[in-house]
Amino acid sequence: MQNQFTRTHSNMAKGLAILLLLAYHLFENEELITSMEVNYTPFSLEGFLCFSGFGNICVSMFVFLTAFGIARGLEGQWSPEGLCWKSAYGQAARRFLRLMLNFAILYASVSLLWWYKFDYQSLYGAGKQGVLPLLTDALGLSMFFGTPTLNDTWWYMEIAYLLIFLVPLLAGLAEKVGWPILPLAFLLPSAVTLHPDLARYFFVAVFGVCAARGRWPDRLLGLKLHPVLKWLAAAAGFVLCVLIRQNYMVHEYYIHLIDAPVSLFLVMAAAGVAGRVPVLGKALAFVGKHSMNIYLVHTFFYKILWRPYIYRFRYAGITFLLLLAVCLVYSVALETVKKAARLERLLRRL
Repeated sequence: MQNQFTRTHSNMAKGLAILLLLAYHLFENEELITSMEVNYTPFSLEGFLCFSGFGNICVSMFVFLTAFGIARGLEGQWSPEGLCWKSAYGQAARRFLRLMLNFAILYASVSLLWWYKFDYQSLYGAGKQGVLPLLTDALGLSMFFGTPTLNDTWWYMEIAYLLIFLVPLLAGLAEKVGWPILPLAFLLPSAVTLHPDLARYFFVAVFGVCAARGRWPDRLLGLKLHPVLKWLAAAAGFVLCVLIRQNYMVHEYYIHLIDAPVSLFLVMAAAGVAGRVPVLGKALAFVGKHSMNIYLVHTFFYKILWRPYIYRFRYAGITFLLLLAVCLVYSVALETVKKAARLERLLRRL
């Protein structure tokens, strides 16, 4: 179907999400910009910080796309009686194992290349006491157990793992309840004590499940509008999203709600507008294909290992492109090694 939201569309949206992530982490606050002498011309400092701060919408976009993708993938698991739970959670277990192994491979690659840069004994503990925390971190489970981690950015792995097993349950509930699951998702974090990160993104995840159930992206892709109107709507909508979301009151008290529709808008802007431009769409999809590796490794380059080199040219645009290029080279090299070692084929079988 021409208007069906495909994996390529998803990769385009992930590409935009990871670009926003890099901008956010590179230019997160005024102190960082000043200390690294970042040149943000021709923007004002306030405008530049407003845009870079908006970049942390990336996590909500990933949560939305993960929930949407898992829920869409469950479409073949339904029977007249409802969701086939055994099959759905068998699929979830395989997804969990595949993600864990991919993470472990990336952890091993970082450790093999830069083991001399890290003090593993101080981080995990000396001798045999450090083995278990190291293995826990290498499998992306450190946030579950509160053990030390080599990279603070890896906190997202907890959310990624939880979504794998939570979304089938949400999909089954959405099938029975329908749209009222949205107000229920809004009320639940207030009625029940949830992990702070789960509470923060719970509504976004439910929104993604509802989007899959209602085929919202498919319908939005099918809208018959002139390309010029689509670009104008996308540009105006993007500016509006930034202004609304970065408003102090909204960001402080309503962020967990506003991020859901904003994520849907950005996903569709990437897939349905920018993605229609052949070169731009392919570029976004390529970046999106490597988005998980970029997310997991970028902190090493801009903060831990090569900070002076990433910021050395001072200009914000060059700094951004340099970090993106380094991350892409690393990811492409890692995927090439995995393919040569036939690890990619093994992971696909899971």
